[in-house]
Amino acid sequence: MTRKSPRPGRTPLPAGLAAPARKSLAHAGVETLEHVRELGRRRLAGMPGVCPRTLAQLQEAMDEHGLELPAG
Repeated sequence: MTRKSPRPGRTPLPAGLAAPARKSLAHAGVETLEHVRELGRRRLAGMPGVCPRTLAQLQEAMDEHGLELPAG
């Protein structure tokens, strides 16, 4: 069963992200999973501090909330 955000458009980032990834995302203005979706996997992968583990954590969180991470 997919868990939906209690506040659509304001789904927080997962708590377990490494500090370098959090800083890079914050610098890019990414505060929610909806912002992550706007960037897409390719742009996320090119950000400093965002490693395959971070991408997997973000994908898992998005899956839990019924969101899709586009390739672009």
